[in-house]
Amino acid sequence: MRPVFRSDRLLSHLKKPSPARFLILLFLLYYIPVILLVSGAVPFSFRWMVLAVVFLISLLLSRLKGYRAEELGIRVSNLKQSLLANTLFIICIVALFLLLDDTDVLTIKAEPPKTFFFFFYVLISSPLQEFLFRSFLFAEMNRSGITRASAQVVVSAASFAFLHIIYLDAFTTLATFAAGLVFAGIYRKYPNLAGVSLSHAVIGTLAILAGIARKMS
Repeated sequence: MRPVFRSDRLLSHLKKPSPARFLILLFLLYYIPVILLVSGAVPFSFRWMVLAVVFLISLLLSRLKGYRAEELGIRVSNLKQSLLANTLFIICIVALFLLLDDTDVLTIKAEPPKTFFFFFYVLISSPLQEFLFRSFLFAEMNRSGITRASAQVVVSAASFAFLHIIYLDAFTTLATFAAGLVFAGIYRKYPNLAGVSLSHAVIGTLAILAGIARKMS
């Protein structure tokens, strides 16, 4: 008689960390959905739904793997340091935008998004993305033995930028990669979901209003 598949075996398998398993998870959870959107296999209009599904899967995996809140950057012990670092990043971005104000980089190419979009972006999309590309991804890398700073930052930033190729705009992809490097660097030093979610929301909103990331809306 064949043995019955037991749920505890699944949990045991999921909790076994290794770089190879991490790469498989990274490809399936972070890259396949983007490829489906870019190829047209999944309609572009479903992009937020796809992101929500990936987020729910990451939450389920976090639960099954027994991640503590601290491992996911849900903490208050380093909140002050995280907010300070992210605020400095926001100031740098504002200064950059002011310097580029008279150039062709900041151009308004479309009507501003509806007010509802900004509420959605700040309160839902930004924290959701930061959970995926910082909280959960760093927790996975740490448990899988991928602890080198440069590797963690590049993997996080590259995956974050890859998500944005669905907008078919090279500048947006490059800009999100650059921002992702800073988000990931700050998060690695001060792993706090609230801090990076705040800077992501503010900087993303500024980029959309300035016309740099208008396609994202």
